[in-house]
Amino acid sequence: MLTRFRSAAALAAVAFAVVASGCEGVGDLLEPSPSPGGASGDFSELVPFTVEVDGTALTASIEALPVAEEADAGYDRSLFPHWRDADGDGCDARDETLLAQDRSGNLSEADCDAGMTGEWVSMYDGETVTVSGDLDIDHFVPLKEAWGSGANAWRAADREAYANDLDQPWHLVAVTASSNRSKSDQDPAEWMPEVEEVWCAYVWAWVQVKTDWELSVDAAEAEALLGYAADC
Repeated sequence: MLTRFRSAAALAAVAFAVVASGCEGVGDLLEPSPSPGGASGDFSELVPFTVEVDGTALTASIEALPVAEEADAGYDRSLFPHWRDADGDGCDARDETLLAQDRSGNLSEADCDAGMTGEWVSMYDGETVTVSGDLDIDHFVPLKEAWGSGANAWRAADREAYANDLDQPWHLVAVTASSNRSKSDQDPAEWMPEVEEVWCAYVWAWVQVKTDWELSVDAAEAEALLGYAADC
Protein backbone atom coordinates (compact mmCIF):
# COMPACT_ATOMS: atom_id res chain seq x y z
CA MET A 1 0.00 0.00 0.00
CA LEU A 2 1.25 3.46 -0.87
CA THR A 3 2.47 5.48 2.09
CA ARG A 4 1.95 9.22 1.61
CA PHE A 5 4.37 11.72 3.15
CA ARG A 6 3.03 14.87 4.80
CA SER A 7 4.70 17.98 6.26
CA ALA A 8 8.31 19.08 6.55
CA ALA A 9 9.28 16.01 8.55
CA ALA A 10 8.42 13.94 5.51
CA LEU A 11 11.26 15.46 3.53
CA ALA A 12 13.82 13.87 5.82
CA ALA A 13 12.13 10.53 5.31
CA VAL A 14 12.28 10.96 1.55
CA ALA A 15 15.95 11.85 1.71
CA PHE A 16 16.62 8.79 3.87
CA ALA A 17 14.74 6.58 1.43
CA VAL A 18 16.82 7.91 -1.47
CA VAL A 19 20.10 7.22 0.33
CA ALA A 20 19.01 3.82 1.59
CA SER A 21 17.87 2.70 -1.86
CA GLY A 22 21.04 3.84 -3.57
CA CYS A 23 19.11 6.11 -5.94
CA GLU A 24 20.54 9.42 -6.99
CA GLY A 25 19.00 12.50 -5.49
CA VAL A 26 18.52 15.70 -7.44
CA GLY A 27 21.27 17.42 -5.48
CA ASP A 28 23.76 14.74 -6.49
CA LEU A 29 22.96 15.21 -10.16
CA LEU A 30 22.40 18.88 -10.83
CA GLU A 31 23.34 22.38 -9.87
CA PRO A 32 20.62 25.06 -9.89
CA SER A 33 20.45 26.94 -13.19
CA PRO A 34 18.83 30.29 -13.94
CA SER A 35 15.15 30.11 -14.77
CA PRO A 36 13.85 31.19 -18.20
CA GLY A 37 12.25 34.23 -16.60
CA GLY A 38 11.62 36.03 -13.37
CA ALA A 39 9.31 34.77 -10.68
CA SER A 40 7.51 36.67 -8.00
CA GLY A 41 6.04 35.85 -4.62
CA ASP A 42 3.11 38.18 -5.31
CA PHE A 43 0.55 35.58 -6.31
CA SER A 44 -1.95 35.65 -3.45
CA GLU A 45 -4.88 36.73 -5.62
CA LEU A 46 -4.16 34.22 -8.34
CA VAL A 47 -3.85 30.83 -6.67
CA PRO A 48 -6.48 28.72 -4.86
CA PHE A 49 -4.26 27.98 -1.86
CA THR A 50 -2.19 29.94 0.61
CA VAL A 51 1.56 29.48 0.76
CA GLU A 52 4.69 31.50 1.41
CA VAL A 53 7.43 30.12 -0.80
CA ASP A 54 10.96 30.11 0.59
CA GLY A 55 13.45 29.49 -2.20
CA THR A 56 16.00 27.77 0.03
CA ALA A 57 13.45 25.38 1.50
CA LEU A 58 11.98 24.73 -1.94
CA THR A 59 15.41 23.89 -3.33
CA ALA A 60 16.00 21.46 -0.47
CA SER A 61 12.66 19.78 -1.19
CA ILE A 62 13.55 19.38 -4.86
CA GLU A 63 16.96 17.96 -3.98
CA ALA A 64 15.26 15.38 -1.75
CA LEU A 65 13.34 13.91 -4.66
CA PRO A 66 14.70 10.76 -6.32
CA VAL A 67 15.78 11.12 -9.96
CA ALA A 68 14.70 8.47 -12.44
CA GLU A 69 13.76 8.21 -16.08
CA GLU A 70 10.04 8.30 -16.71
CA ALA A 71 8.42 4.98 -17.55
CA ASP A 72 5.34 5.90 -19.57
CA ALA A 73 4.77 2.51 -21.18
CA GLY A 74 1.35 1.07 -20.44
CA TYR A 75 -0.27 4.35 -19.41
CA ASP A 76 -4.01 4.69 -19.90
CA ARG A 77 -6.16 7.39 -18.32
CA SER A 78 -8.73 4.77 -17.35
CA LEU A 79 -6.18 3.33 -14.91
CA PHE A 80 -6.91 6.38 -12.70
CA PRO A 81 -10.69 6.25 -12.08
CA HIS A 82 -11.64 9.81 -11.31
CA TRP A 83 -14.42 12.14 -10.26
CA ARG A 84 -15.64 9.87 -7.50
CA ASP A 85 -18.04 10.91 -4.74
CA ALA A 86 -16.04 9.45 -1.88
CA ASP A 87 -18.27 10.68 0.96
CA GLY A 88 -21.59 10.08 -0.80
CA ASP A 89 -22.81 13.66 -0.44
CA GLY A 90 -23.79 14.00 -4.09
CA CYS A 91 -20.67 15.99 -4.97
CA ASP A 92 -17.90 14.21 -6.84
CA ALA A 93 -14.26 15.33 -6.75
CA ARG A 94 -14.77 17.76 -9.63
CA ASP A 95 -17.76 19.34 -7.87
CA GLU A 96 -15.93 19.51 -4.54
CA THR A 97 -13.01 21.33 -6.18
CA LEU A 98 -15.35 23.84 -7.81
CA LEU A 99 -17.10 24.48 -4.49
CA ALA A 100 -13.84 24.87 -2.58
CA GLN A 101 -12.27 27.25 -5.09
CA ASP A 102 -15.35 29.36 -5.86
CA ARG A 103 -14.82 32.96 -4.75
CA SER A 104 -18.42 34.11 -4.98
CA GLY A 105 -19.49 32.42 -1.74
CA ASN A 106 -22.85 31.61 -3.31
CA LEU A 107 -22.47 27.89 -3.98
CA SER A 108 -23.28 24.87 -1.84
CA GLU A 109 -23.65 21.11 -2.16
CA ALA A 110 -27.10 21.73 -3.62
CA ASP A 111 -25.37 23.05 -6.74
CA CYS A 112 -23.48 19.84 -7.42
CA ASP A 113 -24.15 17.68 -10.45
CA ALA A 114 -25.19 20.70 -12.52
CA GLY A 115 -23.66 23.71 -14.21
CA MET A 116 -22.52 26.18 -11.56
CA THR A 117 -22.43 29.96 -11.71
CA GLY A 118 -19.80 31.41 -9.40
CA GLU A 119 -16.37 33.00 -9.61
CA TRP A 120 -13.09 31.23 -10.14
CA VAL A 121 -9.62 32.56 -10.93
CA SER A 122 -7.57 30.33 -13.22
CA MET A 123 -4.02 30.48 -11.90
CA TYR A 124 -2.48 29.36 -15.20
CA ASP A 125 -3.64 32.37 -17.22
CA GLY A 126 -5.15 34.75 -14.65
CA GLU A 127 -8.62 34.59 -16.20
CA THR A 128 -11.72 35.05 -14.05
CA VAL A 129 -14.42 32.54 -14.95
CA THR A 130 -18.07 32.61 -13.87
CA VAL A 131 -19.47 29.49 -15.58
CA SER A 132 -18.18 26.11 -14.41
CA GLY A 133 -18.50 24.60 -17.87
CA ASP A 134 -15.60 26.78 -19.00
CA LEU A 135 -13.30 25.15 -16.42
CA ASP A 136 -11.28 21.98 -16.32
CA ILE A 137 -10.18 20.43 -13.05
CA ASP A 138 -6.48 19.85 -13.50
CA HIS A 139 -4.43 17.25 -11.68
CA PHE A 140 -1.50 19.48 -10.73
CA VAL A 141 0.89 16.66 -11.53
CA PRO A 142 -0.90 15.11 -14.51
CA LEU A 143 -2.02 11.50 -14.44
CA LYS A 144 0.41 10.43 -17.18
CA GLU A 145 3.26 12.23 -15.39
CA ALA A 146 2.36 10.45 -12.16
CA TRP A 147 2.22 7.11 -13.95
CA GLY A 148 5.68 7.55 -15.44
CA SER A 149 7.09 8.79 -12.13
CA GLY A 150 6.08 5.80 -10.02
CA ALA A 151 2.31 5.33 -10.11
CA ASN A 152 2.73 2.48 -12.58
CA ALA A 153 3.71 0.37 -9.54
CA TRP A 154 0.71 1.39 -7.43
CA ARG A 155 -2.40 -0.61 -6.62
CA ALA A 156 -5.58 0.40 -8.46
CA ALA A 157 -6.96 1.80 -5.20
CA ASP A 158 -3.95 4.11 -4.83
CA ARG A 159 -4.34 5.41 -8.38
CA GLU A 160 -8.01 6.11 -7.72
CA ALA A 161 -7.10 7.90 -4.49
CA TYR A 162 -4.57 10.04 -6.38
CA ALA A 163 -7.07 10.94 -9.09
CA ASN A 164 -9.65 12.12 -6.55
CA ASP A 165 -7.46 13.54 -3.78
CA LEU A 166 -9.11 16.47 -2.00
CA ASP A 167 -6.83 16.49 1.04
CA GLN A 168 -4.68 19.36 -0.23
CA PRO A 169 -6.05 22.38 -2.16
CA TRP A 170 -3.17 22.31 -4.64
CA HIS A 171 -3.67 18.74 -5.83
CA LEU A 172 -6.70 19.56 -7.98
CA VAL A 173 -7.15 23.08 -9.37
CA ALA A 174 -9.93 24.71 -11.38
CA VAL A 175 -8.41 26.37 -14.46
CA THR A 176 -9.61 27.45 -17.87
CA ALA A 177 -10.04 24.59 -20.28
CA SER A 178 -7.73 26.25 -22.79
CA SER A 179 -4.86 26.63 -20.29
CA ASN A 180 -5.27 23.07 -19.03
CA ARG A 181 -5.14 21.70 -22.55
CA SER A 182 -2.10 23.82 -23.28
CA LYS A 183 -0.39 22.21 -20.29
CA SER A 184 -1.63 18.71 -21.14
CA ASP A 185 0.68 16.16 -19.45
CA GLN A 186 3.84 18.29 -19.57
CA ASP A 187 6.17 18.86 -16.64
CA PRO A 188 7.89 22.19 -15.75
CA ALA A 189 10.78 21.47 -18.12
CA GLU A 190 8.24 21.63 -20.94
CA TRP A 191 5.48 23.99 -19.77
CA MET A 192 4.84 26.71 -17.22
CA PRO A 193 1.83 28.99 -16.71
CA GLU A 194 1.79 32.13 -18.83
CA VAL A 195 1.34 34.18 -15.64
CA GLU A 196 4.88 34.42 -14.30
CA GLU A 197 3.70 35.71 -10.91
CA VAL A 198 2.53 32.21 -10.02
CA TRP A 199 5.67 30.34 -11.01
CA CYS A 200 7.00 30.00 -7.47
CA ALA A 201 3.64 28.75 -6.22
CA TYR A 202 3.36 26.42 -9.20
CA VAL A 203 6.76 24.84 -8.62
CA TRP A 204 6.12 24.61 -4.88
CA ALA A 205 2.82 22.77 -5.44
CA TRP A 206 4.36 20.48 -8.06
CA VAL A 207 7.10 19.48 -5.64
CA GLN A 208 4.58 18.99 -2.81
CA VAL A 209 2.55 16.56 -4.89
CA LYS A 210 5.64 14.66 -5.96
CA THR A 211 6.79 14.47 -2.33
CA ASP A 212 3.39 13.54 -0.87
CA TRP A 213 2.95 10.69 -3.33
CA GLU A 214 6.58 9.49 -3.41
CA LEU A 215 7.01 10.26 -7.10
CA SER A 216 10.34 10.72 -8.84
CA VAL A 217 11.54 13.47 -11.19
CA ASP A 218 13.49 13.03 -14.40
CA ALA A 219 16.75 14.90 -14.96
CA ALA A 220 15.35 17.65 -17.19
CA GLU A 221 12.43 18.20 -14.83
CA ALA A 222 14.76 18.44 -11.84
CA GLU A 223 16.99 20.96 -13.58
CA ALA A 224 14.00 23.11 -14.50
CA LEU A 225 12.56 22.97 -10.98
CA LEU A 226 15.88 24.01 -9.46
CA GLY A 227 16.15 26.86 -11.92
CA TYR A 228 12.75 28.24 -11.02
CA ALA A 229 13.35 27.73 -7.30
CA ALA A 230 16.52 29.83 -7.55
CA ASP A 231 14.33 32.85 -8.33
CA CYS A 232 11.85 32.30 -5.50
